[in-house]
Amino acid sequence: MKYIAVYYTVINIYLLVLMGIDKYKAIHKKFRIKETTLFLFSALGGGLGGLFGMKIFRHKINKPKFYIIYCFFTGAHIIILISLNKYL
Repeated sequence: MKYIAVYYTVINIYLLVLMGIDKYKAIHKKFRIKETTLFLFSALGGGLGGLFGMKIFRHKINKPKFYIIYCFFTGAHIIILISLNKYL
């Protein structure tokens, strides 16, 4: 379980940082990070980091699909972790 906790910590911090970088690039009109990349890291377990990134950086807050996708994958991973804990 220790490795799983480390994995989720790293992936969430990574998506949080990506959100900050994308916000910086948006402000400075530079080449942006693709939405699919942000969604991919959410699907890999970083949804909570994405939600925090939206709140901290006030980024993508006018796009409801980000809330929906980040919440969906956060909930899915919580269910997966509960199931793993139950059966391991």
